[in-house]
Amino acid sequence: FLDPRLFNGISVWVKPAKFFLSLAVHMLTLSFGLSLLPQDMQRGRGAAIAATTMVTMAIGEMVYITFRAARAEASHFNDGSALAGMLYTAMGIGAALMMVVTAWIGYRILRHGNPGTVHRATGTSFVVAAILTLIIGFTLGGMGSHWIGGDQTDATGLPIFGWSTTGGDLRSSHFLALHLMQIVPFVAWAGGKTAAIAAMAAGVALSGLTFMLALNGIPIYAN
Repeated sequence: FLDPRLFNGISVWVKPAKFFLSLAVHMLTLSFGLSLLPQDMQRGRGAAIAATTMVTMAIGEMVYITFRAARAEASHFNDGSALAGMLYTAMGIGAALMMVVTAWIGYRILRHGNPGTVHRATGTSFVVAAILTLIIGFTLGGMGSHWIGGDQTDATGLPIFGWSTTGGDLRSSHFLALHLMQIVPFVAWAGGKTAAIAAMAAGVALSGLTFMLALNGIPIYAN
């Protein structure tokens, strides 16, 4: 008794909502990381440039994704016109810049933060997460799709995440790599150094495993 067009109208906003949530979590995590730096560095030019870059790139990405959603058009891998291709490339450059800034903040924490477990875990996870995400992101961009074989749709994917259950999907490894920067510091705070090392090793291994499975067209879970 409900018009199917209602669900189609809602579905186009799922991607912007996911990106908004992901970027919000990322920004909060970076804010936490900056708080671990000495007071003078928190107020310094480097931190200001990093924050301005992150906010600018994040706003640009959300505006573009929302614009495409409003038109019921794809934002990622959209090269249907010269303008679309240029805007997609710009979005990719912006995403890469955000990872570079993330790694830079992590490096600053490792170099100038105190030697405590949470500080070490946070700095290391920022750097590792950024490097892995860049590798996976460049692979995504080069292949022109996150799907490798299987159904080229989220309709048959895992609930909430949408990851393919019929073929490879690079989004799973991207997700695991990116969120190391939340998982590892939390584990360090809750369980200490040994637990943090184990979480980092497990996260990198899982990200690498899902990356290789995706490249070979194998889903992490098959219906």
